[in-house]
Amino acid sequence: MGDDVPDTLERMRNLGPILAGRLRTVGIATPDELRRLGAVEAYVRLKRKFWGETTPAQLYALHGAVTDVRWYALPEEARAALRDAAARRL
Repeated sequence: MGDDVPDTLERMRNLGPILAGRLRTVGIATPDELRRLGAVEAYVRLKRKFWGETTPAQLYALHGAVTDVRWYALPEEARAALRDAAARRL
């Protein structure tokens, strides 16, 4: 893999060791799996397993990890769309 393509969840933008560990717990072990499933599916899995500890900021972080954008740079319209998509799944 090239240096600019993360080979572990921890190396993806916005993801650290705690969120990466939780992703693995819900069956998402690699950056490719996260990209394939998408931020909303990953968030839904996390929310179902770690209900009280999973926040909308993590949804934004997951989307940012998939799109290689800092979560805090997401416009409010994108955040609202992500929240709506996740709410329909929960």
